[in-house]
Amino acid sequence: MRKILSATAAITMGMALAACADGGSSDNGGGEPADVSAAETYLAPMLENPTSINIDEPLSKKPEEGKLIVGLNSGIPSANVLASAWKQAAEDLGWEYKEVNSGASPEDQQKAMDSALQMDPDGIATSGIPISTIQTQLEDAEAQGIWVNTSASADAPSGAMYDTSIAGPAQLNEWGKMVAAQVVTESEGSAKIQLFNLPVFPILLEFDKGFKSAIEEWCPGCDLKENAQQATDIGTNTPGAVVSALQAAPDTDWVVFDLAELGIGVQAALEGAQLNTANIGGLSALPENFEALKGDTQDAWTAYPLPIVGYRQIDSFARQFNGDPLVEALLPTQLATPDTVDNLVFEGDNYVGVADYREQFKALWLVS
Repeated sequence: MRKILSATAAITMGMALAACADGGSSDNGGGEPADVSAAETYLAPMLENPTSINIDEPLSKKPEEGKLIVGLNSGIPSANVLASAWKQAAEDLGWEYKEVNSGASPEDQQKAMDSALQMDPDGIATSGIPISTIQTQLEDAEAQGIWVNTSASADAPSGAMYDTSIAGPAQLNEWGKMVAAQVVTESEGSAKIQLFNLPVFPILLEFDKGFKSAIEEWCPGCDLKENAQQATDIGTNTPGAVVSALQAAPDTDWVVFDLAELGIGVQAALEGAQLNTANIGGLSALPENFEALKGDTQDAWTAYPLPIVGYRQIDSFARQFNGDPLVEALLPTQLATPDTVDNLVFEGDNYVGVADYREQFKALWLVS
């Protein structure tokens, strides 16, 4: 492990290593054995660099130019990256792109959809907003002939919301499993985990499900406690909540976030409280998380190729406008750790995974 552990954690680790001396499992204090080798086997390919955008079906024809796409951008760092990709992808197709700030509350999201509808676009791109929140606006969109698609949704397609497949439940479950595999492997089947989650975004619960299910499968004796947060806690109350959780459970050796933004300010708070021994990781690394991995001060983050997500959404619009079948596929991704981070593919500060993703999409769109 990368850090100096507390005395309690060090003793726990030593016991786990002794129990796993036969190369497979630990008994987690007398409970059902942990299957560390299964976690290691699953994890190995998730540490490799992807080479494909994972779709290869070209459009039937070059899409008509001049379409207007409006993106709903909540303004958090990851949303800004996604919105930039929507814009670039739309422009690659000869389309116009406009943007509305959607905030994080249901009321703001509804107002943003109303504003987007007033622009009379051909399509509206969103991410993480439940269909139930904007049901009235989706009915209006359907009446106006406006198509809507979203990434990071737990909903099935409905009406104007014609595509919810990109970064959906299967993808989030996979990411949760990836982080769990690292936790089990790194702890040798003896992890004590604090999971901080953001229930306001239902899709993130799918990461939580995947993580908890994999922990239960591979490490039934691992200790896991959940800590629900609000969107307004990001960068304000969450750092203190993490400090309090670790003060109450000083043998915690993993802090996991189901959205990287929840970790904003946490590292500094833990260092200030002299509680910087726990491993840190979770879903969708921000640039600062990659830097922390490079400095060996954080431990395991899913690498979320937001630019590719944005391109996949615009690809979905192109197929819908053309009358072509939509494609469903998991995103190219990998687990970023201190050992793998230097080999990851970035575009500026943003992880993309696949260096020529833009060229691969343009070839499918017949515009390269």
